[in-house]
Amino acid sequence: MVQIRAFIIFLSLLSSSLLFSQKLKQLSDLPEILKGSSGLELTDAGSIWTINDHGKPVLYQLSRDSFDIINTVYLNNNMKDWEDLASDTLGNFYIGDFGNNKNDRRDLKIYIVPNPDSITKKIFTAKIIRFKLSDQKAFPPGSGMLEFDIEAMIHFNNSIYLFSKSRGKPFKGEIKLYKLSDQPGEHIAQLMDTFYTGDGSMFENWITGAALIEKRNVLALLSHNNIFFFSCFEDDDFFSGKFQAYPLSHFSQKEAIDFDEIEMRLLITDELTSGILGGKIYSLELPETIEFCD
Repeated sequence: MVQIRAFIIFLSLLSSSLLFSQKLKQLSDLPEILKGSSGLELTDAGSIWTINDHGKPVLYQLSRDSFDIINTVYLNNNMKDWEDLASDTLGNFYIGDFGNNKNDRRDLKIYIVPNPDSITKKIFTAKIIRFKLSDQKAFPPGSGMLEFDIEAMIHFNNSIYLFSKSRGKPFKGEIKLYKLSDQPGEHIAQLMDTFYTGDGSMFENWITGAALIEKRNVLALLSHNNIFFFSCFEDDDFFSGKFQAYPLSHFSQKEAIDFDEIEMRLLITDELTSGILGGKIYSLELPETIEFCD
């Protein structure tokens, strides 16, 4: 009986994986300069903007048709490890310089710029949010407490929300949720909640990007091989929503995700790894299995 149940679960996971892999659509190779694409954000007009995690502090606009670079905005700011993009209802962009692989950074920042569609200067100086995580006391903590890397961010109701990338060993699938002021200055990102996706491969399940589909009341957290959906939550109690882990069945270093309101699809990019894997942009329809709430 145990073997039969295990086989049924296996078939269920396999069928859902195959279903998903049929829906994940490769749109294009990314331009070579974007081999480190780590954040993705669309404006209300549908303009697609992305960043690299290292290199030059530049925002790149992609064509909606060819996905070639059609515009750039250079920031007159430092760049250490840019990891995600978010925007508010006024169109302002937030650039997360908070990558923290070793869990030892004391200079976490978020840069604020106006809607890049409206920026005419080729070099622009951003405003800065400097912040600390409320629960981090050691830099770095022990190997079992490496839970302070961040690669995912959204903006909601005049606040910024950060989602941690777990590097703790053994891996437990821990995701910490922090809330932070969206105003320039020095702030404390307050720990709000913690969610556990469960045991599994660190490389397949750690969180690398986030997208809030506000009109559908859906939060999507990206990993290299899964998207974790939360829906039907109240206000900013995201982890109280209905949870679904959606297998991508397509392993690569996926780092960026956002929702395209024009085409009603998710857009995803991955970093180019070893010169052969990734470096592409994909689209995905919202899974029919997500429960939407009014």
